[in-house]
Amino acid sequence: MADKRAPGRSLDEWMDLITECRQSGLTDAAWCNEHGISPSCFYNAVTRLRKKACQIPDPAGKASTLDLTSHKQDVVQIAIEPETSPAELLPNARNRSMYLDNSHTIEIEAKGLLVRMSNDVQPVLLKLLLDALKEPLC
Repeated sequence: MADKRAPGRSLDEWMDLITECRQSGLTDAAWCNEHGISPSCFYNAVTRLRKKACQIPDPAGKASTLDLTSHKQDVVQIAIEPETSPAELLPNARNRSMYLDNSHTIEIEAKGLLVRMSNDVQPVLLKLLLDALKEPLC
């Protein structure tokens, strides 16, 4: 049975190959393909060298940090138009009922009473109010 394994390389040889690859500007996979080296063998050698505390060079031209500004960004023009309200929604001193009083965010109407409060009402006060509304009026 024929042995399909490539000839064994020393760690020094692998270090030279890895350095050559990383300085080539090619991706590891492309460089390995050009040189007839299995990428898995290449990365196994990188791992073995790292375990021996060897400094593995980073690929040339590859930033160690992610630079999001290096790519051209699309610019989209938008038109901002002033907001206009239909005439029927403009303030009218004669008809104030159509406008909401937004000073409150909670409104409870029960037994002829209307209670308005904001979201920051104390929970204890809200519970007292709800309990009082459950009781019959005098």
